Amino acid sequence: MPADSETTVDEDQLEINTVQSPAEIRPDEPLRVQLRITNAGSETTTKQVALRLSGDGDQQSPETVKQVEVSATEPTDVTLAIKPEQLNTGEYTYAVAVGESSSLEATGNVAILTPPTFVLADTSANATIVRGTNASIRANLTNIGAYRGVQTIRFAVDTDRNGQYSDAETLNESTYSLAGGQSQVSTATVNTDDLTPDEYQYKIATDNETTTGTLHVQQPATFRIQNMTAPANVTRGETANVSVAVENVGDVNGTDTVTLRSNLTNTTYSRSVSLAANETTTMSIGVHTTNLSRGTHNYSLGTADDRETVSMTVEDSYFEVSDLDGPNVLYIGDTAVFSADVTNTGNITGTQSIQHRIDSDDDDQPEAYGVNRNVTLAPGESTRVRFEIEYTVTDSTDYPVEPLKLQAYVYGLYSDDARASTAMSVKPSWARGLGGSGSSDGSTSVSEGDRASLDEITQDKYGLYYDEVSSETKRQIEEVHDRQPFADGLTATEVRTREEIARQEYGADVKAGDKFNFTGLEIETQQKVEEDFDAQFQTDSGDRIESWDELANDTYGTSYENLTASRQENIRTMYQDQFE
Repeated sequence: MPADSETTVDEDQLEINTVQSPAEIRPDEPLRVQLRITNAGSETTTKQVALRLSGDGDQQSPETVKQVEVSATEPTDVTLAIKPEQLNTGEYTYAVAVGESSSLEATGNVAILTPPTFVLADTSANATIVRGTNASIRANLTNIGAYRGVQTIRFAVDTDRNGQYSDAETLNESTYSLAGGQSQVSTATVNTDDLTPDEYQYKIATDNETTTGTLHVQQPATFRIQNMTAPANVTRGETANVSVAVENVGDVNGTDTVTLRSNLTNTTYSRSVSLAANETTTMSIGVHTTNLSRGTHNYSLGTADDRETVSMTVEDSYFEVSDLDGPNVLYIGDTAVFSADVTNTGNITGTQSIQHRIDSDDDDQPEAYGVNRNVTLAPGESTRVRFEIEYTVTDSTDYPVEPLKLQAYVYGLYSDDARASTAMSVKPSWARGLGGSGSSDGSTSVSEGDRASLDEITQDKYGLYYDEVSSETKRQIEEVHDRQPFADGLTATEVRTREEIARQEYGADVKAGDKFNFTGLEIETQQKVEEDFDAQFQTDSGDRIESWDELANDTYGTSYENLTASRQENIRTMYQDQFE
């Protein structure tokens, strides 16, 4: 290529101006410099135009050269370019030379920018975490390039510890667009609930950089119990100490509650315990036995993570009362003798106060009045306890319940654990020996299959004549009267109405003399009361006998007392038909 055309134009007649040149370019762009050359001469000429680039101001490389025809009539524009592969990141000085001249006609500076370059830094602060707590893995992503770029960051934990990271072990993946010099914190959460305490490798990766770290999952405070002991036998009323060793087998300190629970009474005893990692302590819990029944009791003792059971037997005396003996009929002025067998069926020797009680307020619950005797018995031992009490109609003695009314009383002998009770009828002394009301030995004349009149039954039970009692009591006496004869060995005094059985045996809430609604009882209680009532009479049928009220309700839908006289007569006939 010729350096100049045949027409000579002095180079000083050419004016070169930079029209456009970049101050900075990306490394994937060519460097383009646009020039305008003005020919001040009179002839068109061809000149060599060179673009030279220097990184240090000395070496002129690389270089781009063009042969340019410059017209004398109008300015000539020319663009010179250097390819991207000839350029490196950095600061460059460029110059333009025309023709053979060594002087630089146009100069300038250009910066080849640093491309987006991402630096990854693991900034995780909690590489040690207690299992059950969420761990955070953090990374700082910085673009140290000169302009914006896009980068993806991925987090993964090698949960199966096989040295590889599967898709299932990837926690999350995020893509960020960052300007030059900009940083972004990215976080991934690790749920440690299902991780066995151990060390786990994790990885943080971008498209061109990877960093790894270790996540240490610790065992939380875990309280185990061992060597649990309790006394095999304890006397009721004493405190039984249950001891146990508690160890924190976790990797961190903690606090837990040790709870001892009775499987029978649902009583709980709780103690809080705080232990350092791998620390052990021995603790004792006192069990109160005052309100515990005699026998074996099971207890479970546990923490949030462990549980053991233990058994202990509560020993105590237990005084049974049986074979109660006393008068069926008591005549005022006589001395009454009450006696019963008391047996210690417990497993330790005990002492109890045996009391004579009598129901002085008509609630079917005999009250204590200070007549008692202390009895000491070894296990299996028995004794006969006997009381002699004189009953009067005046306050001449210290007997608290005197004077007694002429009526029936429930009485009994009581221990702390059991009782035996029955009823007796109190009559005036002049009634002794009267036919139909009693004999000198205190037994009724109505027995062994004989039928008693309404007056005889009422006298024996309440010391009153039939016409003197309430209509409610009359109705129940009539039913007792209709059911005769009494069972062998029973007297009129001992036979109880349904109301008396319901109150005395099954706690029915009805006062003596009040209207008694038998069908208002629960059906199971009705069955039990009727069974006890039926057993007092001689009958060939073992079937349950329906009462007047039951028959009335079944037949007419109301109680016996609300029926007309004719319907009541019909019910009584139906009642008697049950025994045929």
